[in-house]
Amino acid sequence: MALDRIIGGMAIAFGAFLLLYGIPANVRMVSGMMPYPALFPQIGAWMFIVLGAIQLGLGRDSFEFPGIRQFGVFLGVVGLTLLAVLGLERFGYLTVMIPLLAALALVSGERRWPWIAGIALGLPLCVWALFEFVLQRGLP
Repeated sequence: MALDRIIGGMAIAFGAFLLLYGIPANVRMVSGMMPYPALFPQIGAWMFIVLGAIQLGLGRDSFEFPGIRQFGVFLGVVGLTLLAVLGLERFGYLTVMIPLLAALALVSGERRWPWIAGIALGLPLCVWALFEFVLQRGLP
């Protein structure tokens, strides 16, 4: 069994764990609230299950180890994401997410500045507006 299929099975198991135990045990339900607090975690758990099933079904039979450059890029993305998570509380959502998404767009190979600006500005602003105005929940 190839690594792709093992990862797909683990994603399915993690999504099931979240749906069956993790979310019910850790998300407090408030009556009369719409959408209810467990909605986004449940959507994320179902995404783990569906995408894990796709990975399981379409995974390759062979595995190639990534090169040192690819591994370095991976570690850089993990480091940037960790810094962003740690900086959310102190600097705020928009201040952290705009440079993070610009850096991720550059790392992924995007070099067209209008696209980078659209990704780095548009996505965080849309997510922020969704939570602030539609869901009436403040982001850090």
